[in-house]
Amino acid sequence: MFKIRVTNIVITAHRTVPYASFLLSLQSQYQRGRVRYLRFVIPAILLLGITSCYKEVELPLYSGAVFELSVSPEMQEFIYDSRDTSYSIYEPDMVFSLDNWPLDLNEIRTRGKSALKFQRKSFRVSLNQTIALSGKDGSVQKQLSRFKLIAMAMDYTYIENRIGYGILEKQQIMPLFYRFVELKINGISQGVYLLIEDPEKYYKEFGSEFILRRGYYNSIADAEYEPSFHSIPRESYETRFKEIYSNLTLLQGEALYKALNQRMDMDQYFRKMGIDYLLQNGDYTDEIYFYAQVLQDQIRFSIIPWDYDDLFRSYPHEVGLSWGTGHLFGHRYYASHQDILDEIGNKLIFSIEDDLDYAIAMDPYLYDRYEITLTAMIEKIRTQDIDQLFEQVKNELTPFYNNKEVIYQSQFDQNETSFKRWEENMAEKKTMIIERLEAMKEQLKDIQK
Repeated sequence: MFKIRVTNIVITAHRTVPYASFLLSLQSQYQRGRVRYLRFVIPAILLLGITSCYKEVELPLYSGAVFELSVSPEMQEFIYDSRDTSYSIYEPDMVFSLDNWPLDLNEIRTRGKSALKFQRKSFRVSLNQTIALSGKDGSVQKQLSRFKLIAMAMDYTYIENRIGYGILEKQQIMPLFYRFVELKINGISQGVYLLIEDPEKYYKEFGSEFILRRGYYNSIADAEYEPSFHSIPRESYETRFKEIYSNLTLLQGEALYKALNQRMDMDQYFRKMGIDYLLQNGDYTDEIYFYAQVLQDQIRFSIIPWDYDDLFRSYPHEVGLSWGTGHLFGHRYYASHQDILDEIGNKLIFSIEDDLDYAIAMDPYLYDRYEITLTAMIEKIRTQDIDQLFEQVKNELTPFYNNKEVIYQSQFDQNETSFKRWEENMAEKKTMIIERLEAMKEQLKDIQK
């Protein structure tokens, strides 16, 4: 391993780099005065190319973070006009850059379900290199090679995912790196995006070799398996996950809790359920990842919460729908939110769409354990914490709301935004969370009496 440092450029022996394009970029930076001593650097880079075929370019720490995709006008129009179809974007001469620095792009692909219905698409990005990004407060940095760019086209003030992730992060159940960025296509701003670290990359950093995204009806919607740490076949990981649900109908009470906790981190899951209740998270079952960890030769799953773009709902996702609700306990259909409350009672659980959450609501021992975890968590959340979170979000989004080009793009979303609508929504949602937090604390006090 060796490096050559050229002011703010580092070339590290890892992967193949397109030398011609990189040297042209380097020459351009030299002409702009950003790189000095070019006559000494070029031979060194050429020598590096001869002595090693594995290279990686690590770009400097970025705080502005403006990504740009340069494609043909025809491809640009295709991206704008396409609907309901996910696809990879590729042209021989296209360029994906960060703050005008070309990146070694492996793949960029449109993603999401609802997001594909809009002009402003969300993207999944995979690079053949690592980029360093500063965090929300500018002090934390993350090395990324895979990430999502979320358009937030259904969130008219771009705050819901950020609020959800902020509270989850405080509870140590949101491990992914995230921050607001701007995306451009051919020099035209596409508006504000939320960059989120790819969970299917993150899990490998913690000695895990299997991750899945939960689907409806206790299924595995998607999974990634890369054996590198343990001699465990993929089928064993999948079976271990399925055992979580098979135990729901075989056991009850303390025996059920022990069986579940052996297979997944129930404390994490309880805390996520509590945050979902606090924030009234409407989209639920398939918005969570389970990644495997091996402890004393036993597989146990930890969780990564995912999309939080459907918060502050009056009722959960399953109301009025004839599909998606788990069926391990028979056919369950809820025509109204009151039907759910009639079934589970006045419990601090927002959704029972998934069979696991239904079991937690209906099994007295499981619910008691959930309530103990919830009480400990809620007691530690203070009004000042919510105030501070919203102040952070205000500071992060203000530069985007001061950018007319960014706000102009909201006309292509489900609803347009404005500075006034953003300020009003921020104030309203902060009040809602604080009031709901205090109501939860009072309800938990009454239960404990």
